[in-house]
Amino acid sequence: MQQIGGAQVGDRTMVDALKPALDALEDGPKSAAVAARKGAIHTSTIVKAKAKAKAGRAAYISAEQLEGYIDLGAEAVARLFEQLSA
Repeated sequence: MQQIGGAQVGDRTMVDALKPALDALEDGPKSAAVAARKGAIHTSTIVKAKAKAKAGRAAYISAEQLEGYIDLGAEAVARLFEQLSA
């Protein structure tokens, strides 16, 4: 996804939850779920001085409208890992 789509951690996309989850997976599925949730929650704080999201559907919405909301792709990744670890 990163190579083809160009999204990086910090771009407010599902990658913000997926990368930490995959990094933590070595410690088990629960650790991956916790890391994914933290990454997803963090997307609600990414505004980069009101910079616009660069990738994903959030790229079509202003930073002011996104502030305080978790990126939906990151939320989906977090929920996936939470269910896999249950």
